[in-house]
Amino acid sequence: MEVLESLLMAENIKVICRVRPLNESEKARDDKFVVSFPGDNNQSVQLGKTFTFDHVFQPKVQQAELYEVVAKPIVADVLNGYNGTIFAYGQTASGKTFTMEVGDQTPGVLGDPVYQGIIPRIIHDIFNHIYNMDENLEFHIKVSYFEIYLDKIRDLLDVSKTNLPVHEDKDRVPYVKGATERFVSTPEEVFDVIDEGKANRHVAVTNMNEHSSRSHSVFMITVRQENLETQKKLHGKLYLVDLAGSEKVSKTGAEGAVLDEAKNINKSLSALGNVINALVEGNAHVPYRDSKLTRILQESLGGNARTTIVICVSPSEYNRGETNSTLLFGMRAKSIKNVVTVNEELTADEWRRRYERLQAKFKRLKEFVAKLEAELKRWRSGESVSTNEWITELDLNVEDDTLPTPTLPSSLPGLAAPSSAAPGSAPAVTNAETYRPPAPGAPSAYVPVLPTPAHQRTVV
Repeated sequence: MEVLESLLMAENIKVICRVRPLNESEKARDDKFVVSFPGDNNQSVQLGKTFTFDHVFQPKVQQAELYEVVAKPIVADVLNGYNGTIFAYGQTASGKTFTMEVGDQTPGVLGDPVYQGIIPRIIHDIFNHIYNMDENLEFHIKVSYFEIYLDKIRDLLDVSKTNLPVHEDKDRVPYVKGATERFVSTPEEVFDVIDEGKANRHVAVTNMNEHSSRSHSVFMITVRQENLETQKKLHGKLYLVDLAGSEKVSKTGAEGAVLDEAKNINKSLSALGNVINALVEGNAHVPYRDSKLTRILQESLGGNARTTIVICVSPSEYNRGETNSTLLFGMRAKSIKNVVTVNEELTADEWRRRYERLQAKFKRLKEFVAKLEAELKRWRSGESVSTNEWITELDLNVEDDTLPTPTLPSSLPGLAAPSSAAPGSAPAVTNAETYRPPAPGAPSAYVPVLPTPAHQRTVV
């Protein structure tokens, strides 16, 4: 039965390909645009050979369009108690940070919703969904932000924590021990945390990118909800990862400390590739422990998470080799299967009922095995058993309500239209620490993408 459950819940990692436009340096070299898009199904990209992914975005794609395909379904997942991961992979200057965060390297873009990436959009989306859910639901939201720099985990919200360890919880799920957790109750509070963390992140100027990320950053959102009527509790974790770029040292012009950074970046990305290869090939040993990056992504790669990888590539002839490597990485990764289950905290009564159901199922299975053995004994004794006496699966009659549902519900439970909600009826977003609302009219680095909800939730 455990094998059957795993088969029911196994689902492939999604891989999305984003091809950026030629950048200014590529145009200055008069580089050729060597990537093409065969067919009209938005699933194929060609560079010598044809690569097929869950979706392929061409250079003119808008951030909002990409978000709808890549990230919007994750909101429903997390609020229904599932884990989710989105990470961007590609060479330096391929558009990973632009895709995940915001195009802040361009003057005047920082507060423009048109240029907002996945992280700011998904934050607004999560809160807007919460505002419009059943009033009996109470939410607790906390965030963490850290980077992996020179294979050491550094807390971006407390720079004194420069080498955090990775431990395992009681279910053997890896987590970063000691990482700062901030409780939040509004999008603005989340953006304040992001601004604080971004200011502490390692970047450097290279020949490939004026603002090259020299570390892998991980922004984690944990959403816990409780139904105040039924006491049902769910929790989901969302990992939003911006990987440092894979790069050829000869192209970046890296020297000294920047060269050491490049070597460590390539080493950790190589470890990531080894993990993916091991999973695709079905190896008994998967080398998650070879780097901090792969330890943190362990649940996202072959574990309990709905994972989407955005591979970002350059269309330039100058970067043909790196683009081809990234496309091959994506092709391998899309073969990985994760086993996804809802994270539900059961009450004592629920545990008792589940135990009783399992006991009843075990009894029926035991009786079924006894019937099979009795029939087998008759055959072995030389008796001819008529077809109407054969024991079949129909005799099993196991009504198994303990198997998890293999697909996510199409809508969120208790979701109501904003216009029909009465003031004060939204679910509570609980801040476990002292809630300090932003000052009226205080500027924010981000402009909301979605409309303000018709009613405001109660902060308790």
